[in-house]
Amino acid sequence: MKQTFNTSIGAVEVLVDRQSRIVSVYRFDAEHRPIAAAIESWDHVDLVDVLNRQAGVPLSEANRIAATMREQHAGIGSLGERLEERSRERSGWSNLQNAGIPLRFVAVLLDALIVFVPLGIFVALMRGDGYTQHGNGYSNAGINFSGETILLLVALSVSYYVGCEAETGATLGKRMVGIRVVGEDGEHHTLGAALVRNLIRIVDSLFFYFVGFMFALTSKRGQRLGDRAAHTIVVRR
Repeated sequence: MKQTFNTSIGAVEVLVDRQSRIVSVYRFDAEHRPIAAAIESWDHVDLVDVLNRQAGVPLSEANRIAATMREQHAGIGSLGERLEERSRERSGWSNLQNAGIPLRFVAVLLDALIVFVPLGIFVALMRGDGYTQHGNGYSNAGINFSGETILLLVALSVSYYVGCEAETGATLGKRMVGIRVVGEDGEHHTLGAALVRNLIRIVDSLFFYFVGFMFALTSKRGQRLGDRAAHTIVVRR
């Protein structure tokens, strides 16, 4: 039995062969040329995962296709049971929408402007890094951040991210744009995951978050390096 679905990335064909007990998934481009394929036993298939991670179908559309297949094949013994079982297991993350890179970048900027800039000025002044200069007809004031102050600010920044995300899944910036961090299963992630995720943020943030951007861009779930290590995803609230 073959069924074709139109998605935002092209046509997707799902073929169920009852005799061989195989489920095949094919994705085609605009000229109907196959560009992705996956073949699984229906006794072990996780259709949402196959569609999303192997065929590249966006998560929300993969979930819709899997729901349609589950309804149509509910009476095919083990296949229907398997699809229903995987649906229950994936009821967390499969129904969530990835936050996307633009929203995450805006959240980072908001955290920087609202939290880190004022915090940096306050800490530097408290540590005596401020200075004033006076001369003939001019005056100047500023801050020279010492190495110790920078290390302290890095520690405070990591603590801020870990504390907020471990408690509620979101920093102030994430709350303002309507996104949050969850585990790959869609459930609230642990303190350990938040710690791993944000320690690796130091690497992801290199070159104005270029490293994190490239990892997120090449991930089906938009996971930067820290997300992959901590098994977390960032989704819309």
